[in-house]
Amino acid sequence: MLGLPKKVLRDKEIVDTLSLDQTFPFHTRIELISPTDDEFVFLWEINQSAKNTIRISLHVQDNDSNIGLMRVDFNSGHRNPEMISDLLPKRFHVYAGKQFSNDDHHIHYHVEGYKSLAWAIPLVDDPFKMKTLDETNFNNSLINSIYQFAQAINIETNITINPLLI
Repeated sequence: MLGLPKKVLRDKEIVDTLSLDQTFPFHTRIELISPTDDEFVFLWEINQSAKNTIRISLHVQDNDSNIGLMRVDFNSGHRNPEMISDLLPKRFHVYAGKQFSNDDHHIHYHVEGYKSLAWAIPLVDDPFKMKTLDETNFNNSLINSIYQFAQAINIETNITINPLLI
């Protein structure tokens, strides 16, 4: 589902461009749909806390559920499950029971048989391009991470983020 092309859905209409104004803290929820397979509706969320915890996530939604597919966490802790099932991809095995500190930026993926987004791996060990946020140029770094996430989940809508001016 991550590879499906996705477009932003506004007022039940597919849009080709989206402009967002960066605020502090930055929060937005964007509905997405695949123009090639409209069976699924996706929810893209971007959340920034006052302490600069950043969570960028994608969920698939249907009438009865909301399943997390992928989430990038900057400045946020997490603990992976201890149990390794037959459904767990091999690349996660080494991270069983791993405790991520707030400095261990990581990426969560959906794994069948576990609660939503229970498994994460360090960003340094994942193909996701942004490995950390630059504290000296935080706003641009945050914006770039959002663009990288949009690319990783195959959003085709042209997105512009107007930076926060401080």
